[in-house]
Amino acid sequence: MVAVLLVLLGGALTFRQLAFNQQQHQLRSVVEVIDGQLSVQPETPEFAQWLPNWLRAHNIQVLEVANRGGVIYTFRELNYTGNSNNLIPYRYPLAAHPDFFIQIWVEQPFKQLTYEPEAMLGIGGGVLIVALGLIAVFRWLKSIMYGAELLQTRGNQILAGRLRDVQQGSGKEWPNAASKAIEQLITQLIEARQERSRFDCIIRNNAFVDELTQLSNRTHFLNQLEAEIGDADAHTGAVLLVYLRGMDDVNYQYARNEGDAILQQSSEALKQYTRRNIDVNLARYSGDAFALLMPLSTLDEAEDTAAGILKLLERIPLPEVAEADDFFYIGIAGYEYGDNAQLVIEQAEDALRVAQMQRHNGWYAIPRELSSTQTGKGSVRWRTLLQHVLSNEALHYYQQEVFDEDGRVCYKELLARITDYQGEVINAGVFLPWAEKSGLQADFDQHALKFAMQQVKYSRQPISINLNIATVIKQSVMRDLLQWVFSVPFKECQKLVLEFPETQLSQLNDTEMLRLKALNKKGIKLAVERAGQRVVSTQYISELKLEYLKLHTSLVRDIQVRQVNQLAVSSLVASCAGRVQVMAVGVERNEEWRVLQRLGVHHAQGFLFSKPEPI
Repeated sequence: MVAVLLVLLGGALTFRQLAFNQQQHQLRSVVEVIDGQLSVQPETPEFAQWLPNWLRAHNIQVLEVANRGGVIYTFRELNYTGNSNNLIPYRYPLAAHPDFFIQIWVEQPFKQLTYEPEAMLGIGGGVLIVALGLIAVFRWLKSIMYGAELLQTRGNQILAGRLRDVQQGSGKEWPNAASKAIEQLITQLIEARQERSRFDCIIRNNAFVDELTQLSNRTHFLNQLEAEIGDADAHTGAVLLVYLRGMDDVNYQYARNEGDAILQQSSEALKQYTRRNIDVNLARYSGDAFALLMPLSTLDEAEDTAAGILKLLERIPLPEVAEADDFFYIGIAGYEYGDNAQLVIEQAEDALRVAQMQRHNGWYAIPRELSSTQTGKGSVRWRTLLQHVLSNEALHYYQQEVFDEDGRVCYKELLARITDYQGEVINAGVFLPWAEKSGLQADFDQHALKFAMQQVKYSRQPISINLNIATVIKQSVMRDLLQWVFSVPFKECQKLVLEFPETQLSQLNDTEMLRLKALNKKGIKLAVERAGQRVVSTQYISELKLEYLKLHTSLVRDIQVRQVNQLAVSSLVASCAGRVQVMAVGVERNEEWRVLQRLGVHHAQGFLFSKPEPI
C-alpha cells in the first residue's frame, strides 16, 4: 500500500512538473515572437492590435515589456475575475534586445481542470483493485514470512542447545522441506548423542569395570585409593580386601560356571551392604578377591563393616566341595593423608594372610594409630558439633580460583570450613558426610547458597558452590532461588555457578531435570563435579545446558603415566565437545597439566595454580 501511494504521489508530482514545463515552453515561444516583432515593427499600431488577442489565446493575464527606463508596454486582461495575487510570475530577458525584459503573470496549470465523475470512478476503481491486490499479496507474504519466522525461532533454540524442546516443528514452518530436514537432522543428532553416551559408557566400562560383576576393576580401585590418600580433606580411611579362599577348588571341581555364580552372589551381597553408604567404593580386586575403600572411616568402623559383610557372605549357598567355615576372609588396613597407596595395599594383603592363618571365616586389621582427630568422633558428637555450628553461624568459607589455559580466572569456588571445640579447622570433605548422616545436609547447603548469592553481588568473577542436588530441587529452595533471580540484574544471576556430583545428576528424573532447566533459563549456570568417579551414563550432558564438567581427581592424578585414565578423559572430552567446558580438578604437577591440555582439557583447578584462601 505504501508503495502504491508513493507511485501515485510520484506520478502526480511528475505530471505537475511536466505541466509547468509545458507552460514555460509556451511562454518562451511568446517571448521569442515579441522579441522578433520589436525588431520589425516597434511602436506601430499593428503591434498593439494583434498582440492582445494572441496573449489571450495563451491565457496570459498580465504582460509588461520594460527596460531600465520603465515599462514601455503593458497588457492586462480586463475580463479576468480571479485573484491576481494567485498568478504565477515569470521574467524573461530578450535575446535580441538585451536592455529589455518581459514579465508575465499566468494562472497555474490545471486551474480550469474539472473532475468528471466517470473519470474519477475509473481511477478510484483502479486504485481499489490495486489496493485489494496489495492486501492479498501482503497477507500471502505475511503467512509465508510467519513460517520463516517460526523456522528462524526454531533455529535460534537449536543454537541455544535446546534440541529436545524443538525436535518436532510446527506445520506452519516454511520452507516445508527445510523444516522436515531440520526435524530429521535433530532426530539423528539426538540418537547420535545417545549413541555417543552409550559408547562413552562402553569405553569406561572396558577401562574401569569388571565384566562379570559390573564392579570397578583393580585399575579403577587403585585410582580411587591414590586420589583419596592425596586428598587433604580425606584425612583417614580404611581398605578392606575380601578373599574367597575356596574358589580354586570350586572352579576345578565344577568348572567356571559355578565359580562365576558364587562371585556374582558375593558381589551382590557386598553391593547390598554398601548401598547405604554411597561414599564406599567397591571393586573386584582380582579373580577371587574384592576390595572396599572406606573414606573418612576408622579401623573400628572398618571392623564393624567387616563383621556385617561376613554375615551376609556366609549366607551364600556353597557347593559341597567348598568348606563353608574356611571360605571368606577379610584383611583391613587403615590409611591417612600422605600415605603410599601401594604400601596400604600390601598392609591389607598382610592382614588378609593373618586372617587366613586362623583357618576360620574372619577378619584381621593391621593395628595402627591414625593421626587424625577429626575422623571417628562418633555420630552423637558430630551432630552436636554441627548443630552448634549452625546455631552460632560458625560456618566460614575459603575460596579457590579456577583458571583457563591462558592463565585467566574463570570463576572462584567457595569451600566451606568449620572449627571444632579444640580450634581445629575441618574441611567440608570431612564434616559434610556426617551432616548428611545427621540430617543436616540441607541446612548447610542452604547456608552456603545464601552466602554465594551475597558474594556474587560484590565479585567480579563468577562464584561457584558445591551443593547436594536433593536440596536445590526442593520447592522451598527453588522458590527462594527464583525470587532472588527476579530481584537482581540478569548479569548478577550469570555469576552464580551451582555444582552437583555426577552420580546425583545421572539419577534425576524428568521432573527434577525440568527444575534445573528452569534455573538455567534464568541465567544461573550449572556444573557437574566428580565426573568419572563412577561409570555412569553421560546422557545428562545432552539433557542439561552445563557450563563445566569437572573431572574427578582419580582421573587426573599421574595421568601422564596412566594410559587407561587418558582413554577415559578423551572419551569424556569427546562427549562434551562443543557443549561443555571440561575442567581438571586436583592438578598438582606440570606433567599432568601438559597431558590434560593435549587431551583437550583447557581449564584446571589445583595447587599447581592456586590454594584455597579464607574470605
